[in-house]
Parts: sequence; C-alpha cells; structure tokens
Amino acid sequence: MSLARAACFDLDGTLLRDDHVDGVVREVAARLAERYGIDPSALADANERVWWECWPEMGEAWLRGELAPESVPTEVWRRALAEVGVADAAAAVEAHALQTATEETAFRLYEESAEVLARLRERGIPLALITNGPSGLQRAKLRAVGIEDAFDVVIVSGEHGVHKPDGEIFDLALDGLGVTAAEALHVGDNLVADIAGARDAGLTAVWIDRGTVGAAGAGWPATVVANLRELYELLGAG
Repeated sequence: MSLARAACFDLDGTLLRDDHVDGVVREVAARLAERYGIDPSALADANERVWWECWPEMGEAWLRGELAPESVPTEVWRRALAEVGVADAAAAVEAHALQTATEETAFRLYEESAEVLARLRERGIPLALITNGPSGLQRAKLRAVGIEDAFDVVIVSGEHGVHKPDGEIFDLALDGLGVTAAEALHVGDNLVADIAGARDAGLTAVWIDRGTVGAAGAGWPATVVANLRELYELLGAG
C-alpha cells in the first residue's frame, strides 16, 4: 500500500474510550434508585435493553440531527423508569441531566491518541474527524478530552444530516482537507460505519482492532492495526 497523505479518524472507540458507558448508566441508576426507592440494577438493565429497542425507531434520525440531542437518551430513560414503576416524566429529564454531568468527567482518550494526533500534525499531515452523533454531544466530548483543535476538519453527522457509512460524509471531510479519496485513509473501529463506509467512498480503510470486536471476516479491512501508533508507518510519520 502506498503512503497516504491525509488521515481521517472516527471518534468513539477509536480515539475516545467507549467503555465508560455502562459505568455511567449504573451510577445514574444508583442515584435515581435512592431518590425513587427502586432497584438500581433493574433500572440499569432496563436502560440498556430499551436503548436497543429505541434505536430502530429513532437512532438514524438522531444521528442525522433531525431530533433534539436529548430526545433519544431522555426517551430511553423514560421507558426504562416506567418499567421499574416510575412514571414521572420529570424523572427522565433528571436522569438525562445526571447522565450528561457524569459523562463529562468520564470521557477518556486511549493512551496513545493525543500523542498520535500531535505527531501527525507536526509532520504536516492533514487530519479530519468524522463522527456519528448529535453536534452538542460529540463536540462536548472533544472539549472534555482536549482535542477540539487537533483536526483541520471536523465533520459531525448531526450537523450535516448524513452519517457513516454514507459516502457523502466522507466526501465532506475530503473536500475540507483538499485531498482525493485515493490520497486519504480512514481509521475506525466499526466494521460497517467506518470500514465498509470508507472503502465504498474510495478511501483506504484501516480497522483499529482493540480486541472488543470479533475477528474481521475475509474481505473486510485492507489494513488492521491494534494501536494507533501503527499509523506512523502508513503515513510516513515514523
């Protein structure tokens, strides 16, 4: 594979750890349990189940920015709370506020993320972030971990009405960087949104396999890395 001259990154699960979610939900559930006299484990379990039940109804529109950022998580909490006997709509709003405040202190980068972004910028390599999610939430993550200024281009699906794996979102990043698809790689952890999406858009797809997803099947990523530092070789930034 020839060296790429620009790099696009996914955020969640690629640069930003996404293993905090269960802990945040359970912390919120514990605080709500004290207030409403309910079983915290039952509430946390209901939240996880309801999230996946709500996703087919609301998820796509939420990613495109067609729904208010708080709409999906608040609705998830509303349904989960109802399952454990709390029908007060204000409780769902309170739950979402608690989740937001708790998450702000829980976001963490992977150990090498900041180093890799800094080195690539030092080498003059154009960088883009392509992330699925509501604008406010994704931008808050960038601020919380201090990488909001690490990219030449930031593309958040909720700001553009299109989300990965749609090729249009990759085109937006390429246009902003001023490079062609053949000149860029995209690194991400999701085999559909990031890898299939990038490959279909003509970019070199790089799968970051942190051991949380099963092995990729034949014909998936052209390149697999276990650590973002392996990108140095692919970008001539060793």
